[in-house]
Amino acid sequence: MTGLVVLEKMGMLVLLMAVGFAAAKANWVGDGFNQATSRLVANVFLPASILSSVIGVAPLFSGKELAVVIAGTFVLFGLCAVGGLVVSKVVPMPKQDQLVAWLSIFFMNNVFVGFPVVQAIFGEEALFCASLTNIPFNILLFSIGVSRLRAGQGQGRVTIREVFSPGLIATLVAVVVFLVQIPVPSLLGDTIKSLANGTVPLSMIIIGVSLSHVPILDAFKDWKAYLVSLGRLVLCPILTYFVLGLFLEGTTLGVMVAIAAMITILSLRYGIDDTFASRVNFLSTILCAVTLPIMTYFLL
Repeated sequence: MTGLVVLEKMGMLVLLMAVGFAAAKANWVGDGFNQATSRLVANVFLPASILSSVIGVAPLFSGKELAVVIAGTFVLFGLCAVGGLVVSKVVPMPKQDQLVAWLSIFFMNNVFVGFPVVQAIFGEEALFCASLTNIPFNILLFSIGVSRLRAGQGQGRVTIREVFSPGLIATLVAVVVFLVQIPVPSLLGDTIKSLANGTVPLSMIIIGVSLSHVPILDAFKDWKAYLVSLGRLVLCPILTYFVLGLFLEGTTLGVMVAIAAMITILSLRYGIDDTFASRVNFLSTILCAVTLPIMTYFLL
């Protein structure tokens, strides 16, 4: 996969985000659009995409290799955690912002942005591989990430229901279908695939609408947010490539590097009301259109 092809795919995704951004600025969508549509995408369209990736699609790896790939996803998050810790300590910032910086690099938006990007770049058959990152993502995010941020803001604790999200459940079901090779009736399979087709445009439009609420000039002036964004977009994929490259290869390694190069998740889906987190989210989204093709060109 050349950087030029990835650049073209990212251009398409940016245009879809621009549609959401323009729609929000034109007041074509109400204040409750993102909240309602995000739930629909997270609970219906994304699980459909995950299930669709194992229905009538040739897998990237065998059942025997599955454990190695899952282990690789945990290593991926471990590398991002270390990278985030280093950046948060090196860049001078208040204590609360240090926590935000660490978690912003630790956790990427593997679902709303990562899955659509992987599907657009590598094809539907690669989505199952990307979906396996849901396992460490949900376990680590809610046990370490969001719970700490919510505690600092006096919000409620994380619930088991949040951990076992529809995306994680769909991933576990997809693993069973993959291992057992369960036949899926054509009517059900076609319905799932039809729902999956709406994931990419809806996800990107949601991102665009979210970005329309961020004070753009303030974000562009925050040099610390740039450094944290580059930690998420550049440091993490480089670490992932050199470490996971020791035991993964081909498209599987490419998927892991692409997931590691995704934008941050904070403040977008989990109700984190933090100015610095919003700036990092905005900048990482804008910069990702440039850094992902570069990372892909030099690393894959």
